[in-house]
Amino acid sequence: MSPSEASLQRVMQRANISSQRALAEKANVSRWQVQQLRQGNIDAMRLSVLKKMAMALDCSLADLLQTFDPARSENVSDAEAGASVTAEVHPENKVTSDATSEAALLRQEYTRLEKRLEQQSHSLRHQFQTDALQVLESWLTYWPTAAKAAMERDDFDAKKLLPLVKPVDRLVASWGVTVMGRVGEQLAYDPQQHQLTRGTANAGDPVRISHVGYRHGESLLQRVKVVPLNPD
Repeated sequence: MSPSEASLQRVMQRANISSQRALAEKANVSRWQVQQLRQGNIDAMRLSVLKKMAMALDCSLADLLQTFDPARSENVSDAEAGASVTAEVHPENKVTSDATSEAALLRQEYTRLEKRLEQQSHSLRHQFQTDALQVLESWLTYWPTAAKAAMERDDFDAKKLLPLVKPVDRLVASWGVTVMGRVGEQLAYDPQQHQLTRGTANAGDPVRISHVGYRHGESLLQRVKVVPLNPD
């Protein structure tokens, strides 16, 4: 039995509710909502549904959240505590206090949902970039070499194509993709950063870059392709 299922049974016993169906009927919510609570998915449930279930279970919303979602309950407890003090000092203002409490709870719920949407947006944006980079992988690998050949041969009309791909360069740069090395550059072989296209080499041996590599933020997207300067 999961912790959330055990917690639900415990609070139902305290409220003398015999079954999950009975809880759904008493709270006037769907059995699916009760299943969500039983499975521990309280973070995905609407505040209005949780309030109905708390009333049916003869406990406060804060107590219900404390049982199933302690982190979320802290904000709700603060809001309810403030309203409770106001009601005790000025009983005639109970209606106003209830409205204030409701507004505070709604603000807390809005903030929580806003943060969740922001996190989901960031995750989707990163996934989109990853998918696009996979599509561009072949171009990223071979274009710098082709561009170098076009620039070094005066009779190679492909130079006219270079301006056409600048938007792609700007696109990947805006995603935080940085180029590693320059085609033709000579440097010491680093097995962590370089990939031999032929021959063998030990760490520190001189090699020449045949195809540049790429980083995406802090992650290595593609190692630099190199060839030994002194092949065996």
